[in-house]
Amino acid sequence: MMYIKRNENGEVVAVSEERLAGFVEVSSDDAGLQSFLASTATDRVESRFRDSDSSLIRVIEDLVDLLTTKGIIRFTDLPPEAQDKLMLRKSLRGQDEHLNLIDEAGDDIFNFD
Repeated sequence: MMYIKRNENGEVVAVSEERLAGFVEVSSDDAGLQSFLASTATDRVESRFRDSDSSLIRVIEDLVDLLTTKGIIRFTDLPPEAQDKLMLRKSLRGQDEHLNLIDEAGDDIFNFD
């Protein structure tokens, strides 16, 4: 058995394996419980993807900077929309230096020569 707490609209807002104040006992196959558990799992997966996307975006930005610095690509070779987005992000990151993943000293770890 599980215990759930509902809000004023009857939606499940919390689940417990122990009886707590304000919780009612339901069977493990209760539709409200199952819906709550499914949405919570989906929220966790979506949150992990958002976190991963944010990290990957920073890596890509640093990679473009590295490739342009090494002369492998020119910034102007990128589509104008990509240039605009990268410039905006670079401007925002310039306001918060701790967001840079590759610093000046770290550029020599990639030898493209």
